[in-house]
Amino acid sequence: MKAYIQTSENGEFYNVNAFIAYEGLSHFGFETEKYIDADDLIDFHPEDIVVGGIGNVRKRLRHLKIFHPEKEIDYPEELKPFLKRKIWSSTINTLFENKDKWNIFIKTETKLFAGKIVADEKDFLGIISDDRDTEIWCSELMNFKTEWRCFIRYGEILDIRRYKGAWDTAFDVKTVQSALEAFTSRPRAFAMDFGLNNNNETVLVEVNDGHSLGTYGISALNYAKFLSARWSELTSTEDYLNF
Repeated sequence: MKAYIQTSENGEFYNVNAFIAYEGLSHFGFETEKYIDADDLIDFHPEDIVVGGIGNVRKRLRHLKIFHPEKEIDYPEELKPFLKRKIWSSTINTLFENKDKWNIFIKTETKLFAGKIVADEKDFLGIISDDRDTEIWCSELMNFKTEWRCFIRYGEILDIRRYKGAWDTAFDVKTVQSALEAFTSRPRAFAMDFGLNNNNETVLVEVNDGHSLGTYGISALNYAKFLSARWSELTSTEDYLNF
């Protein structure tokens, strides 16, 4: 069993997620090897887990001749009732040219830039370009007092971690369970982020695929199991950590 872990050019793990993955996979006996860019990997064994950003994971899948949709799952059709706000796709340039659509939250599927609110022209600095019209998700504004990440593995909640807001708030677990049941096209490993809005409603923030995901404090062993479940599904190989 082998796992490739992404690093920066100086050889350090590219972020804390990579380090946690290294600790967990090493514990379970995986041989680990550092890499900077997936283009540099010369072995093409699909069962070898690749840990890294969305771009490198997509590169690796292309090298393995494995089809993966260009669009991330973000807002699955089955889960629209749990969003409780309007969300639609657009592009940076289209939005910039339509001021009446401003005062919304935007983000890219590939984390090209951090999600942000755009309310005036200065909010477009650094994200708009004449050379490329970036596809984005647009969302009506909703204030979330507290947010949690729910890690799902094989249809079960593996862990729930608060990543924003007050520690003494609570969400409606029944809403999370209902969303999980409604998401019939769910992958083996993914995360559902939920927030508590100003009306104390438990609202789905977004869904994130399990192949390139922030840990938010999940244990190294659970993170390793989580990554292994999703990678094995993507590559149609055995999940050696399915226990």
